[in-house]
Amino acid sequence: MKKTFSCLLMTILIFCANSNIINASDIEKGNPSAIYLSDRIILSNNDEVELKEHAALLFLNGTLITDYEIIIRNDRTLVPVRLIAQELGASVDWSESNKVITITKSQKEIALAINSNIAFVNGIDYELDYPAIIYKDLTYVPLRFASENLEATVHYSPCLSNENTFYYDTKMPVSPADTIIRNFTNIIIDEKYNSSDLITKEEAMKITKEICLKGLENFSNSMRENLVSLNENPNRLDNEFKAIKKEIDRMMYIGEVSRFYKFTIGPYDILFDRINGKIFFVIYSSDTTVKEVNINDPGLYLPIFIVG
Repeated sequence: MKKTFSCLLMTILIFCANSNIINASDIEKGNPSAIYLSDRIILSNNDEVELKEHAALLFLNGTLITDYEIIIRNDRTLVPVRLIAQELGASVDWSESNKVITITKSQKEIALAINSNIAFVNGIDYELDYPAIIYKDLTYVPLRFASENLEATVHYSPCLSNENTFYYDTKMPVSPADTIIRNFTNIIIDEKYNSSDLITKEEAMKITKEICLKGLENFSNSMRENLVSLNENPNRLDNEFKAIKKEIDRMMYIGEVSRFYKFTIGPYDILFDRINGKIFFVIYSSDTTVKEVNINDPGLYLPIFIVG
C-alpha cells in the first residue's frame, strides 16, 4: 500500500511557491475559495499562483495551500512539517545546535534530526523511508510519517476521469466524492474529528436547500428588477428560475471530503463545512470557481444557469 501511494504521488508536479511565508495560525480552516485555471490559480485577494503541468492541489483542513511547496525525493513526497504540525494542533521546537526538530502533541513527542533516517516517537525508534531535510530554510519530512504520527488523515484523489456517472437525465458528470476540485489531483490532509458531534448529512442538505432557495428568491427578484429597468418583460426568465428550483429540489448527496459534505445540483457542486456551517459553490465552466455562498449576491446563479 505504501509503495502504491508513493508511486501515485510520483506524478505530482509542484506549485511554484511564492516567497511569502505564513504561519499555520494564520490559515483559515475550510476555505477553498479561488478561481482554478489549467495553468494558474487566482486567489480571493487577486494574487495569482502559477501551476506546472499536471499540478496537484494541497488542501490542509479544507483550505487551499499555495505558500509552500511539496517536494519529491526518491519517489517519496515530503511536506513542510512545521506548517502541518501546527495546523494539526502540535507545538514545534527547533534546536539549531544539533539540527533537531521536536514536535509535541497531546502525549506524543517526536524528535527528528536533519539528514537522519531515524525519528524518535516517545523515545522509540521509528525508521523513516526518507530522512528529514532542510529545503528553503524549512524542515521537510515524508508525508506518510507526518500523517501517521500527528493523528491526521491523508487522502490522495486523482482528477475526474472519463468514467463517470451523470447527474440525473443530464450530460453533466457527477464529481468524485473524495475530491475538492475535480479537474486536479488533490492531496488532502485533515485533523481527525469526532463525527458523532457533527451535523448529519440530512440536516446539512436541508439547510443547504433552504439557503439555495433563499438565494434563488433574491436572485430572481434582482433579475426581474433589472429587466424592468431595461424596459423588458420581467417574466422573461421565469422558465430559467423554475429550472434552477428544480435542480435545488433534487439536489444530490455525493459524499464526504475533508471537512465538507458534498452535494451537487448539476453544474454546481456544493461544499457544506460540517464544522462551521459555511457553504461554498464549486462552479464549472471554462474554469472552476469556488466561492462562499452569499444569498444577497445578485449574480449568484448567473454563471451556467442563465449565461450558459
